[in-house]
Amino acid sequence: FTLLANFFFSQSLPTAAALLVALLGLLTALVNAHMPVGRPPLAASMRTAARMALLGAPIMVALFLLFPRMAPLWGVPDDARSGRSGLSGEMSIGSMASLVLDDSVAMRVRFDTPGGAPPPQSSLYFRGPVLTAFNGRDWYALSQPEARGITWAYPTPANLQMQGESVRYEVTLEPSRRPWLLTLDAVQERPELPQGTGAMMSPELLWSASRPISSVLRYRAESHLRFTHGPTRRTSLLNGYVELPAEMNPRTLALAEQMQADPAIAARVSASGAQAYIDAALARLRTGGYTYTLEPGVYGEHTADEFWFDRKEGFCEHIASAFVVLMRALDVPSRIVTGYQGGELNGIDGYWTVRQSDAHAWAEVWLEGRGWVRVDPTGAVSPGRIGQFQRLQAPRGVLGTAMDAVVNPSLVRSLRSVWEAVNNGWNQWVLNYTQGRQLDLLKSLGMQSPSWQDLVRLLGLLAALAAATGAGWALWERSRQDPWQRLLLQARQRLARAGL
Repeated sequence: FTLLANFFFSQSLPTAAALLVALLGLLTALVNAHMPVGRPPLAASMRTAARMALLGAPIMVALFLLFPRMAPLWGVPDDARSGRSGLSGEMSIGSMASLVLDDSVAMRVRFDTPGGAPPPQSSLYFRGPVLTAFNGRDWYALSQPEARGITWAYPTPANLQMQGESVRYEVTLEPSRRPWLLTLDAVQERPELPQGTGAMMSPELLWSASRPISSVLRYRAESHLRFTHGPTRRTSLLNGYVELPAEMNPRTLALAEQMQADPAIAARVSASGAQAYIDAALARLRTGGYTYTLEPGVYGEHTADEFWFDRKEGFCEHIASAFVVLMRALDVPSRIVTGYQGGELNGIDGYWTVRQSDAHAWAEVWLEGRGWVRVDPTGAVSPGRIGQFQRLQAPRGVLGTAMDAVVNPSLVRSLRSVWEAVNNGWNQWVLNYTQGRQLDLLKSLGMQSPSWQDLVRLLGLLAALAAATGAGWALWERSRQDPWQRLLLQARQRLARAGL
């Protein structure tokens, strides 16, 4: 009982493995305490304990499969104390770069296509919080309190319209203590969640569960990679998306005035609207000597000015923030979207692993007749970050450099893939074995509309069958040979092997 109580605090695979070893140790001690007088060998007690555990394994499997449960498995685990999403409802310029140092898993994705192949790499954007309010250095989501003294914006209607074929997939989300259900842009229908878990979509297309995610959660979703959303005509609701803090980033404001006064850009604006401003800003990022780096230094008060004119280097949030500030200065409604971009395929189990280091920030701008449109300015500075899943590597210390020289990096990656596949199997088949999956098992056994009462009946039947089998086997053994005579025969055989 004391061992099982640990599952109230953590349900991880290492915890389960440690408790299994402890259980075998306690069982060995119990067997050894009942051995004859003298100094019986511990190995004999260990063999007896292992044999007892193996005999009990089928009953354990039956209990696991059929004992009626409510998610999560052992009650309410406390893994959430260590769970992190890497995302929040606010973003300080420079904070997201630190996530690259966190190589832990954020979620795993399995696509319902042959081989688990994903959509095009440039389309793997998993949507998280949308940030709108800006105080010059920090961005905040609409859900943050207005007491921060920031110019506020009101959400625009979703008006989500799907286009083209859909992509179906399954997500296994790690605990985050946040309610956000990360999905591939964009999902119109409610994700398929475990029974009793509600979900709703915000006007910004962010799906959220009815409560914070404190344990591993698996859900299915269907996304359309081609879609439109938001109003198609400019309304007063968009005014908040062009607001900027007063007396902040004066050089960026001056750059916007220069772009508006440029005859060549003005001509393109007359022909294609605000898209011309976007193209001009992206061209500046591509050709202006800007670099994508983890160590841009600490930015000061005027973050956009420093990026555009002084440092010319930064991580994704530096680039996205400076781009959105410039767009707003050009009277183009815009906002920042945070989430994850990319992932890597685990060749062992076929799941795509999305890590905290895949956290990303991009921009959405509003265009007349089109609504909100995704623009990723980081791709203009570093195309490999978006198209080929190239990630910046954290600086290696002395120990890390020495380990790279001794241990083959490809071997380390292979071992990590094996461990993650095993851990993912634990999440999929143990932690996520919910009541819904129990009822699906009964359906596969021929029951049309199973219930928890059916689980109890079937479990009782199997328990009675196991008890009858054990009793029958014991009676057969006794009728075949007296237990004392069997032990005497074993002793005689051991003496014969010893030459006596």
